[in-house]
Amino acid sequence: MSFRTRGGLSWAIAPLIFLAALMIAASTCATWAATDEDAGAFLISFGKRAADQINNETLSEAERERRFRALFKEVMDVPAIGRFVLGVHWRKATEKQRADFLAVFEDMAVQRFLPLISRQSAEYAGNNFTVTGVSRHESRKNRVFVYSHLERVKGPPIRIIWQMSERDGRFKILDINVEGLSMALTLRREYGSTVKRSGGIDGLIALLRAKVEAGAFKPKTGWKG
Repeated sequence: MSFRTRGGLSWAIAPLIFLAALMIAASTCATWAATDEDAGAFLISFGKRAADQINNETLSEAERERRFRALFKEVMDVPAIGRFVLGVHWRKATEKQRADFLAVFEDMAVQRFLPLISRQSAEYAGNNFTVTGVSRHESRKNRVFVYSHLERVKGPPIRIIWQMSERDGRFKILDINVEGLSMALTLRREYGSTVKRSGGIDGLIALLRAKVEAGAFKPKTGWKG
């Protein structure tokens, strides 16, 4: 599967931005300049907990992965993302197919994200992650948008918009928009076309599982922002 690009970015490397932003939010460089502190504080708090719980050299790889999976499911609304990215195919899927897809989707995310947060994304260390504002959806008041930008050593700041749901004061991420490129929409297009080419949702699940087993989602080394 390929990924569309915009502004020199692609969702092949966007997970680096995702985790760098969360980790940098936990550093002294992070700033908060919005009125709705809860949504911004959620990102900052998660970044600190992720770094504290995962970046411990005494942890075994199995324990590191277990902790990351727990944090990932806590911060990302995986079922909601899965429903959206599969679209009409989710509605047609059986309960087993839905469960299998969410399981391999999580495996894919762990393979892609964990190495990045484990090495603390040295490419971005010391840069500024700034939350600049928060807005609510006009009709869906439980939908929150957090606006931020990430300073880079070279090039202009990267603009990141986090779409989150709020329920009883608890936030979960639904989508991450990097320089106008939506993670959820990109995956929806990619998975939709893959389902058609592979003969159904079982074909998509089998393809993703094969890629996970081959280590295809591991982040490429040597990328510079």
